[in-house]
Amino acid sequence: MKFKVARTLIMFAVLGANGVLAETAKPIRIWNLTASTITDFRLAKAGTKDFGPNLTLEDQDKTIEVDERLKLPKLQPGVYDATLTLKDGRTCRLSALNIEASAIVSIDEKDLSACAK
Repeated sequence: MKFKVARTLIMFAVLGANGVLAETAKPIRIWNLTASTITDFRLAKAGTKDFGPNLTLEDQDKTIEVDERLKLPKLQPGVYDATLTLKDGRTCRLSALNIEASAIVSIDEKDLSACAK
């Protein structure tokens, strides 16, 4: 009987610790290191064209300014393609962004390809 109680207490301790770790995990963040403010940022699973909603709407001013990090707590880790529109008028694509849990994903000017104005 003592072993069952001890095992149950250990199980609750482990589950409780996992819950605390899940709650304290940092959200995925997108870091704008381009030369312009991002006004529209959308992701699709890599290789698809099913782009989701404009993620800049998650920000208070609805943009990702230069050197700003946008928190995306609902974003799941995975490999994504991105399309983004910049305040300077360019629309660009990024392919195969590997986004890991709690990661800071930087979008640098040199990463931008297939830009059109």
